Amino acid sequence: MTVLVPLRLSHFQCFLLFALIISLAFGTLGRRQPLERLKYATWSFAMFVVVGIALAWLMYPFSR
Repeated sequence: MTVLVPLRLSHFQCFLLFALIISLAFGTLGRRQPLERLKYATWSFAMFVVVGIALAWLMYPFSR
């Protein structure tokens, strides 16, 4: 018998997990050489995080 433990993540943790998974997919599908894949995945993860935080700050005044 297996017991499933619910995974409780905050919005920010979900955002980081999504950015990581999509960046790994982009890196894997987008480049041929392993070093290029790693650089592209790292760059796309960083851009996801920067753009996501920037958009969150821009939308923050409208949430109140």
